[in-house]
Amino acid sequence: MTSTSRKLVQEFIVPAGEARAFMLKKGQVLRIVEVEGKQVADIVFLNAHDYKEAFHAGHTVVANQLQGIGTITKPTKLYSHPARENVMLTVIDDKVGVHFAHQGTRCSKLLYEIRGQKGHRNCQDHLAKALEPYGLAPEDVPDVFNLWMNVDIENGRFIFKPSLADKGDYIDLLAEMDLLVAISACPQDLTPINDYKLKSLGVQIYD
Repeated sequence: MTSTSRKLVQEFIVPAGEARAFMLKKGQVLRIVEVEGKQVADIVFLNAHDYKEAFHAGHTVVANQLQGIGTITKPTKLYSHPARENVMLTVIDDKVGVHFAHQGTRCSKLLYEIRGQKGHRNCQDHLAKALEPYGLAPEDVPDVFNLWMNVDIENGRFIFKPSLADKGDYIDLLAEMDLLVAISACPQDLTPINDYKLKSLGVQIYD
């Protein structure tokens, strides 16, 4: 996608450590931009006309690998869960290509409490709050797409590393259906995933 091929119709910032929800129409392109660099995003995608259909991380990775169009860190097509199994979005430009794509989890109250941090801000709560105006409850938050999260697996354990996404990097996703989207600028500051500093994310929508 070039700047001249599509029209910018909406632009806003997701503040550091917060989340925002919005509608995305079929055929529009969602661009998420690194404002400062090394900030990950936890993103949920739901069918705007049927919230029972949502993105599924594990199914996405397997389907991409079977088609030879993606890996556990770089999928091309984002699928909904079984039994729907529809393509929800297609990645049309990806400047980084390293994501925690096979895991649909996110930081939560429990995961911080395990670290001895009670009351810490977390993506689960922020996404739930962002989706609440759309009639969704906390248990309705589906799998997330862990954008730009850089994780290795060594001896069966996750090793969290700083994101490889630098200032100005972005990803473009083409909506294959009308979607409800929520993006959390992840508030994780106890591990290296955001390079120990919370930062904002830029969002642009193109027709």
